[in-house]
Amino acid sequence: MPSTRKKRKVSDLTVDDANALLRTLAEFQEQLDDEDEDLPTGLISGLEQLRKKLEVIPHTPFSKADALTLLQVKIKTAPLLLSLDVMSDIRNLGVSTRAPGRELSMDSLRELIELVKRHVSLVTEAGCRILINMILLRVVSAMSTDKMDVNIIPEFPIAKTTFSGSHSFGGVVDLLLTKLPSRYTRYLLLDPTSALGNPEAIDGPTTSNFFEAKRDNVRAAIPQAVIAVASHCAQHGIPVLRGCTTSGEQWIFFVYVTNQNGGGRVACSDEFSLGEQLEGLPLILGLLTDWVDHATQYDQKFFTCK
Repeated sequence: MPSTRKKRKVSDLTVDDANALLRTLAEFQEQLDDEDEDLPTGLISGLEQLRKKLEVIPHTPFSKADALTLLQVKIKTAPLLLSLDVMSDIRNLGVSTRAPGRELSMDSLRELIELVKRHVSLVTEAGCRILINMILLRVVSAMSTDKMDVNIIPEFPIAKTTFSGSHSFGGVVDLLLTKLPSRYTRYLLLDPTSALGNPEAIDGPTTSNFFEAKRDNVRAAIPQAVIAVASHCAQHGIPVLRGCTTSGEQWIFFVYVTNQNGGGRVACSDEFSLGEQLEGLPLILGLLTDWVDHATQYDQKFFTCK
């Protein structure tokens, strides 16, 4: 006897049903060989058409996120206040090294920064990234040892992530600083997306800090950086993650915390400047070192936050 159960249309699917079907379709398509001669004609294009119909949730690139976006996904903001009595400790941390003789020296770093300022146009984000890279090279070289390495990962992609069943985000993070056991460095650098997408393959602690480059008004870049961090946390079950927005000259530090009941909160610091004579460089290096060491920890050594 034929079934009398009413068949559902694509338009009848709930958001959760559509997302579940989208994930199944994506997994199925990944396993298909596009050059397989046995594939039915039009199968791939048909699957693509179905996928587009199912994408009922508006998708927003990280770069389009703003302060209103944070409110829409229930992420609240708070100040991250620097404790003035620890300033000398931070500067000392910034000029220290864990691999004497192998790090980019402070003198060499200052010379490189002066060269960049003298010969590189910093009116674009591409120019700013050259300055940012010089500073981060000092951090990774000073923190790396025979047992633990810190590496720079540019242009790290993050898959689409849905928040509250009604907002989808995805895109590329400008830079990651990733700390992991040294024996896995080559594995990470050859294929960062696969390595960080499957952390179980790495035997030992692996953490990353997220960095968003902005030519000017680095505070305006906080929402897109926070949404990227929140997406990564949601995908990998990470409750806390630290990040930074920077122009190379100006630096803002933040820590994101996931709420168990949805949404999250982010605490952001004031802006810290290199200064005309690079007088702010040791402080920034010290904060960056602390950020890498405590990438997934909420408790602060140099800041206070609620």
